[in-house]
Amino acid sequence: DSIIGVALAVNVSAHSWIGMNYVVTDYVPKVSKAMTGPARAFTAGLCALTLIGLSKVAVNGKGGIKGAVGGLWKKAKKEE
Repeated sequence: DSIIGVALAVNVSAHSWIGMNYVVTDYVPKVSKAMTGPARAFTAGLCALTLIGLSKVAVNGKGGIKGAVGGLWKKAKKEE
């Protein structure tokens, strides 16, 4: 289950990086061509952090990524 979670983390991070790279390519040069490089570095760093965080949830979290997303729709258990 954690292997699938890590694969999902890689997929989500790669998809995010590719999409944000296109956004940087299209819109950052309109503001400043000198900012294209730093914006791409920021995007790569952000996607790396996403990969690390999702991988940690997949490996260490209860239920992995599937459990974390499913928990958004489950009612919280009341502690007494």
